[in-house]
Amino acid sequence: MLVNDGSGRVTALREALAAAGVRVVAEVEATPQLADVLAAARPDVVLIDSDAPARDMLEQVCVMGASHGQPVVMFTGDDSRETMRAALQAGVAAYVVGQVESSRIQTVLEVAIERNHIEQTRRAELADAQRQLAERKLIEKAKGLLMQMKGLDEASAYKQLRERAMKQQKKLADVAQEIISLAEWLQS
Repeated sequence: MLVNDGSGRVTALREALAAAGVRVVAEVEATPQLADVLAAARPDVVLIDSDAPARDMLEQVCVMGASHGQPVVMFTGDDSRETMRAALQAGVAAYVVGQVESSRIQTVLEVAIERNHIEQTRRAELADAQRQLAERKLIEKAKGLLMQMKGLDEASAYKQLRERAMKQQKKLADVAQEIISLAEWLQS
């Protein structure tokens, strides 16, 4: 999908994409309804042609690209460091300044797709690590409550948690959350 903000360079980009064998499934203007258009079209890659990309347009496209897994490639005439930084912080996978030759288009797209894949993997790993840490905190808190309320040592408290989880066929963190919730309810 090609997002055009009205720059005069779009014709040259369109021709370079066609010469590189890239099929543009849709060409749209940067409008507030852009998120809906992206969701409906579900392109493999979002290409932005912009002389001076607006921050909200960047964020809108990149949030949609990230939520649907599409990499965003920006073709622009703006070589300012601030704009480049803003684009990268918004999630643009590739920022290409100046006219691009058709022979380079495929490589740029492949790099953007790979970078996007790496970023998605990192996000998934981070989310998993955060979930595991949150579960460990719950388990530690529940162990502490059992130790305090029942006078158990740490190993015995953990054993009781584990046995209850197996008996109820639940995750250890879920049982820990139940114990914490019950203790909070009893203390209120």
